[in-house]
Amino acid sequence: MPTRRQLLFTTAALGAAGIGTLSGCSRDRPVELEDGDRLRMRVWSESAATAYEASLEDFTSATGIDVELEVLGWDDYWEQLPMDVASGDLPDVLWMNTANLAQAHASGTLLEVGEIVGEDAAGWESAATDLYRIDEGLWGVPQVWEQSILVAHEGLVAAAEGDAAALVFDSAAPSDPLRELSRALTVDGEGRRPGEPDFDPATRKTFGFSAHPDRTAVLGPFIAAQGGSWQDEKGAMSFASAEGIAAVQYLADLASAHLGPAGQDTVADPSLCRTLFLEGKLGLLQTGTYDLHTLSEEIDGTFTWGIHPVVAGPEGTRPLVHSIAALGIDPGDDDREKAIGELLRWLGGVEGQRPLAENRLGIPAHRDLRGAWEKSWDAAGVDVSVIEVPEEAARPEIGDRSGIATGTAMPIIAEVFLGETDAAEALPRAQQAAREAMG
Repeated sequence: MPTRRQLLFTTAALGAAGIGTLSGCSRDRPVELEDGDRLRMRVWSESAATAYEASLEDFTSATGIDVELEVLGWDDYWEQLPMDVASGDLPDVLWMNTANLAQAHASGTLLEVGEIVGEDAAGWESAATDLYRIDEGLWGVPQVWEQSILVAHEGLVAAAEGDAAALVFDSAAPSDPLRELSRALTVDGEGRRPGEPDFDPATRKTFGFSAHPDRTAVLGPFIAAQGGSWQDEKGAMSFASAEGIAAVQYLADLASAHLGPAGQDTVADPSLCRTLFLEGKLGLLQTGTYDLHTLSEEIDGTFTWGIHPVVAGPEGTRPLVHSIAALGIDPGDDDREKAIGELLRWLGGVEGQRPLAENRLGIPAHRDLRGAWEKSWDAAGVDVSVIEVPEEAARPEIGDRSGIATGTAMPIIAEVFLGETDAAEALPRAQQAAREAMG
């Protein structure tokens, strides 16, 4: 059985009125559950569960609706979900990502939340919300969202007389600002740089850019900035376009030119670029806001680092955006559906999401919490004000089995970084394998 942790928020424990009590958040619609009954909500993050404790206590106090919070680890979460669909034992509210949304929607078990939340949705970031729209319906209440960013070792960049905020790549040009700064940042044991006589990449003390096959942080933004896409409008894998091939070959060439860690090393250790950055040996790390906690805690003032937009291409900057939403399960019972609606509206509101924002768990989906989130990061010594809602973004995996399709493609794309083939040969093969995996 999956490992799980359960938290129970009850009116008895809070000294509040019994189940069925009304409050301002109930919009004057009585909610009644059977005596001793409660709603179940499931998440996959221990940190989020801890943050939700205060929010759900307030919800129970306000509505009289008891909530049982379940926490399953990531692998157990997705293993358990289809079994619960088959058995009809799904929780009332559960976290969802975009890669698994289509399959959950196809099961016919979800509540369309657009009518439930009404005008409340106007307060949410559209970049996070729109990822949960299918067939003109809204199927999730966004909780947090993330986007890819560039972080720079400001000391190394300053010494190289570079500007991490103005980096551009041009795969058709002999050089560009990204390659020039990466070359200036890369120094071997004798102080030589790539292209200089006797440069020895095996003795590098510092490295340039994190040119490695990371789908979310690097491949997605670079392909989109080149003018390509990971999937087309119908959901078919489409990264083997001319633009996709150019972007992937450009990144692999950066690594083979010693302007980033060796492809053999980053394929063997996907976390190598982050490790080098934490050690102060990598000048430019393209990652995501999901890494901010690790960077803040492990660098801990050993050097100055800053946040910048992702590297721009011919189509400008295209950070990849993904979000986590709370979905409601149709119970086939009017009273229970009303109670689920109350919880979904709470989770979409400022007070429902405030603990997530104040604990710096993702970027808040509710716009009114942006200030609280920035203030919390500022208290931790990190300036996140540069992180803006992108006008144009790369999209995460969308559609049934899309995550499996990407997982099938990535080892083939990695062959380009290993120097075993080129992008023109590997990407069409990877795309075909991904499409077959999607069925």
